[in-house]
Amino acid sequence: MYDGEKQLPEPDGGHRVRLNERLRAAFLAGAEEDSQRRLGRGLTVEELERVFWHYPGDIGEHRGTPFS
Repeated sequence: MYDGEKQLPEPDGGHRVRLNERLRAAFLAGAEEDSQRRLGRGLTVEELERVFWHYPGDIGEHRGTPFS
């Protein structure tokens, strides 16, 4: 909920941590939905490990554009 206060970046990187957690959860949820649609069941442990192997990784710290 917006409280009218300007949001400042967190010096400890907490925003990025939460963002990466949400991105991993969304990636897993998409894989789970695909499994339900294609196979009619959730992922097994082995399938889950393969899904995470294909996860592209967390968003790192911003270092500027490649053109700067």
